[in-house]
Amino acid sequence: MPRFHFDIHENGRLIPDDDGRDFVDEDDARKEAVLTGASIARDAFIAGSAHRIVVNVREEGSPFLKVSITLEVEEA
Repeated sequence: MPRFHFDIHENGRLIPDDDGRDFVDEDDARKEAVLTGASIARDAFIAGSAHRIVVNVREEGSPFLKVSITLEVEEA
């Protein structure tokens, strides 16, 4: 089973995933990346601690995909 690492970037701060997780296939890893990004973004956006969250996913050390979630609020 391939091992995927989910490195989190929050307002310029990097939180590396040194351990990673095993997934049956790339589709499961993609779903987990989206869920992870959405969960972190939700909490950070509500708290006002971040306006952009990025999850960089590595498969066995090589770049696999990037999930980027940005909050933009416009007041009238």
